[in-house]
Amino acid sequence: MIPTSIFRNIFLTGAVAFLAMGGWARLHAQETLQNVQNIIMEGNVVMPDGTPAPKGVGIERVCSDYNGDAPGPFTDKKGHYTWTVKLSPDVQRDCYMRATMTGFISTRFNLGDMKLADFTAGVNKVKIPDLVLSPKDSGAANNVSLVNPDDVPGKAREAYKLASKALDADNVNEGMRQLKVVVAAAPKFADGWSNLGSLYERQDMLMAAKDALQHAIEDNRKAPAPYLRLARVANKLGDWDLAAMNEASLLAIDSRFYPEIYLQQAITRFGKKDFAGAEESIKTLQNVDPARKQVRAEYILGRIALAKGDVPAAKEHIADYIKLDPAAPDIERIQAQLAALQTGGAAEINAALERP
Repeated sequence: MIPTSIFRNIFLTGAVAFLAMGGWARLHAQETLQNVQNIIMEGNVVMPDGTPAPKGVGIERVCSDYNGDAPGPFTDKKGHYTWTVKLSPDVQRDCYMRATMTGFISTRFNLGDMKLADFTAGVNKVKIPDLVLSPKDSGAANNVSLVNPDDVPGKAREAYKLASKALDADNVNEGMRQLKVVVAAAPKFADGWSNLGSLYERQDMLMAAKDALQHAIEDNRKAPAPYLRLARVANKLGDWDLAAMNEASLLAIDSRFYPEIYLQQAITRFGKKDFAGAEESIKTLQNVDPARKQVRAEYILGRIALAKGDVPAAKEHIADYIKLDPAAPDIERIQAQLAALQTGGAAEINAALERP
């Protein structure tokens, strides 16, 4: 009889699959087949906008010591999968599940979150929370998406490895220095320029970032992320036409998986005094970002309302933003702006539309 305590580690070998369970189990000298149970895991893989992943997305298990790593099933046309495994709690190991699709990264489900008691109670089917696929390079600020060194041109590969090592150590200046070596050795290497542009933006070196990202786009016009980065940099520079051009270019490639582009579009339109257009961009953003991860949108709505003379709506949106993002670097300035509006004071206290 299997104990009802929570187990955290599972082992898979041959026909016997060991899944990670909550809690720790004593490591037995030999695996006991008497403890094995059939478990059916099922769930869905979805894209950032909540739509099903395409047919054929793989599911895999990754474990702390690699010996328990195993491929799983593929999704059907509705993004659904079912995985039948054999369970034993006898070997210590931490494992998680994830989806796999080229160019995307997946959220993880820690198999240790399952409880053995769920199965001993006679339930052998487990519903796994949705696994969400997002672009590997999201184009987000402060995010540098390094590529596999094997994909770097040979004459630039060693410098790229040094750049990666420096960035792992959070040595941004050395990372930039090595990436300059990379693009000098391989001037058509788009990912090198994109990485360099990302670091320049992080350091607030906006003109340098603009130049690097334009190189990245020239060398690979199909990659979405550099368009988002360049649009954001252009907005910070107040170059509304450049921002609008890159927003349109990205949306022509991908209108679903880079929701921040609509926030940048709203900032651009606000800069051009197109307040109705800016509001429409935020509404579109909210449709493609159902989880509302782009919380700065709420502050932008407040500023749009303020620009239109709707002070009550402005106060409501700004107050909501303060609740949603209390750790924003400029939160004190935004709180001061709300306080001024609530007391009927001047509304000239404005924070940047872009979150610092």
